[in-house]
Amino acid sequence: MTTLGARAIPPGMNTLTRSALVLLSICVSATCALAQDSGSLAIRGDVLKPGRWSPEDVRRQFADQIQPVKFSTGEGKEPHVGTGVPLLSLLQAAAPRVEKVPKHHDMTFLVIIEARDGYRAFFSLAELLPNVGHAQALLIWETDGKPLADKEAPFRLIVSSDKESDRWIYAVSSVTLVDGTKLATQLATGR
Repeated sequence: MTTLGARAIPPGMNTLTRSALVLLSICVSATCALAQDSGSLAIRGDVLKPGRWSPEDVRRQFADQIQPVKFSTGEGKEPHVGTGVPLLSLLQAAAPRVEKVPKHHDMTFLVIIEARDGYRAFFSLAELLPNVGHAQALLIWETDGKPLADKEAPFRLIVSSDKESDRWIYAVSSVTLVDGTKLATQLATGR
């Protein structure tokens, strides 16, 4: 008999139903965990220093990198001013697991930014580096001098160097770094 939390799943239940219940349990657990810590974002993946960051943590640790960014929420709308720090600052603080070989290993990292609602935006680490792509991607925690609304908090990603706002994300919940070299090797070998 399989257990689901404190309840047992009867052995006569079909496999599809049992699998659906287990999947539902995992989703509910993940949603509860996320809801408990919606005031911060997680940085994880191929990094030496994974962790969670609240706006207060970021404001304190990166005080010398705080900057304003002007943005508009749509055509004809008045511009707003957000306050935040470059996404790259947090990525560098998390310390990507860069190897000496291959050459320019840091150029192969992928960056996945995810919102609470599951929306994702993708970058290469190279496009965020000032000597390569120099994308202007900022994580902001306030707009026009006021904290972000609950539906946008804890951070909002503004990519002012993009022509369109498709990678601008509300309610950023996680940033994941993926070693592209390792991923390419896994895909090539089928592991």
